[in-house]
Amino acid sequence: MKDEHKIAFIGIGYGALLSLIVFIFYREYAQWALLGALTSLFNHSQMLQITKGNHVKINQLATHLVTRFLLYVIIIVIVFFQLRESQNALITAYVILLLGFSSIKVSTWIYALPFFKKTDSSNKE
Repeated sequence: MKDEHKIAFIGIGYGALLSLIVFIFYREYAQWALLGALTSLFNHSQMLQITKGNHVKINQLATHLVTRFLLYVIIIVIVFFQLRESQNALITAYVILLLGFSSIKVSTWIYALPFFKKTDSSNKE
């Protein structure tokens, strides 16, 4: 299995764990953790679709980057309009949303740990 798919599976696990922890401790913000993780995973899957194969089309890549940026901005604006009455709730929701948005980055760091790297003893000789 390719490394990118392993990273995606680790990201799914991180998003599920993050959503569960937020649901247990901050029940009213669990939707933002889940939405952030799902957005990050969706963007990762779209990037995998665009970059597979030998030829990367610049137009598709640029369109994807603009779409990714707009998707993040739209979600941030939705959080703002949902929680603009309370400054503390808005800050908490943004922090939790940021933790969700960073699910692919965290899963990349987790995948880089020595636990996931296999050493082949036949290549050492």
